[in-house]
Amino acid sequence: MNQQYSTIVKEIIAELESRNPFPPLSPTEEWSSRLTARLENYSLGDLFDGFAVTDSEFGECVKSGLLLWNDALDSSHKIVQNIGTKTGNYWHAIMHRRENDYSNAKYWFGRVGKHPIYFELHCYALELSRTEQLEEYTNILESNGEWNAVQFVDWCQAASNSEDRVEAFLKQLQLKELKLLIVFSCKNALI
Repeated sequence: MNQQYSTIVKEIIAELESRNPFPPLSPTEEWSSRLTARLENYSLGDLFDGFAVTDSEFGECVKSGLLLWNDALDSSHKIVQNIGTKTGNYWHAIMHRRENDYSNAKYWFGRVGKHPIYFELHCYALELSRTEQLEEYTNILESNGEWNAVQFVDWCQAASNSEDRVEAFLKQLQLKELKLLIVFSCKNALI
């Protein structure tokens, strides 16, 4: 990531990137309760130490996204349920997808419309599906010609009945989605 981050955001991202395996599609508990408590206690000024947050809604989206990456769904939801922007709705949709509330996730993705990260996410998904030799997914991605967030919700819902390599593919896509959206949120918080 070429995004400029505060020291604290860098530390949190480094900790989250150390996770092995990838975050689950549908977590049953937070990954690190210590990290959740730390994030919940940060003001935006603390989280972005040394940087001027010019858009507090995007700043809150960063905080919500880091909580979501940490599998702290409820804490993330408390933040994004009050942010009615395209990016806030995107975080809201991911949270519902990860809690297995698929119809609600689709509703929120409908409110997102087309998001600026979709192009890069689609390119990544297409390349990854080819690398992993998942022809069915490659064909769908090629035929769509762009990222389809509702289709991804359907894939995540069906993952419990999927092969391990399909679930691994979906987890990698989800992680890329989280990272791209954090970069986008952070960039827009600090413009």
